[in-house]
Amino acid sequence: MIAKKFLEKLNVISECKKVGLGAWECPPLLFVLMGLINVLAMSGSYLISSHYIDDSAVEIGIAAVVSIVILVIGNFIIHGFNKMAEANQLKSEFISIVSHQLRSPLSIFKWTMDILLKEAKEKKGGSPDETYLNILSENTERMIQLVNLLLEANRIESGRMVLARVPLSLQKITNDMVQSVTWYAKAYNVDIAFESVENPPEIIGDADRLRMVVQNLIDNAIRYSRGKGTVHVKLSVDGKFLRWEIHDNGVGIPKEQQKFIFQKFYRSDNAVRHQTQGSGLGLYIAKSVVEGLGGHIGFDSELDQGSTFWFTLPARS
Repeated sequence: MIAKKFLEKLNVISECKKVGLGAWECPPLLFVLMGLINVLAMSGSYLISSHYIDDSAVEIGIAAVVSIVILVIGNFIIHGFNKMAEANQLKSEFISIVSHQLRSPLSIFKWTMDILLKEAKEKKGGSPDETYLNILSENTERMIQLVNLLLEANRIESGRMVLARVPLSLQKITNDMVQSVTWYAKAYNVDIAFESVENPPEIIGDADRLRMVVQNLIDNAIRYSRGKGTVHVKLSVDGKFLRWEIHDNGVGIPKEQQKFIFQKFYRSDNAVRHQTQGSGLGLYIAKSVVEGLGGHIGFDSELDQGSTFWFTLPARS
């Protein structure tokens, strides 16, 4: 399996076709070609000059021809990189435009659902419509979260993510988030236990982005838990840092795939089998936010034994 994947990576033409580049626009192929020409040119020049040619002018001519060929190939390489950069920019602009266009109607739809749901709950004896409205409201909220993740990932990739830096309580953010997902956890037959050191220090950070980080880590722990269990959230002081961690008894992450877990759009194989829904953006964003605030993020995981994700942020002095 490993050898097959390695051979697939060596097939640079097929790799370029995946992104819509032809052979003469494919930088990896052109780099290989340029390397071969260099080797052949040096070897050929040495053999010809040492055995057949005594005229230095001819040697200079050969070197000039080889240089021109390399220059032409270099120009193709630059053109290929430009096309890749343009495609990447177009992709980023497309994601940004579509996400912004989706967010407004989704928010209006969510507000409408909330009003209808409130009216349904006020009816004595309940209403059969309430269940359907709850389903619509939950799925609308999920779509809004996905749009927000896409926008955030796009900002990070383009270097436009600006983090606010204000004093805030990570304990309050976590407690509010735990309270808000209790019903969601019960649907998965999971309990949430939050343990915090008494009077933890504040941190300097971005409240909205940290809510996104905490929400994603708690959401992952709930969704990837197996059967009935408890998700443990803990807040503690670690020197000059505040340490936040969450432990679950879920599916875990295969050892060979752990190095990819913070990559954009990446989801481990067993995670996809256990839970088909997921964007693979949450951990990518979490890493960028935590490190952008001067902290560190990591995890420990064993397959079928669960995972512990953690991050640390500088405590406010």
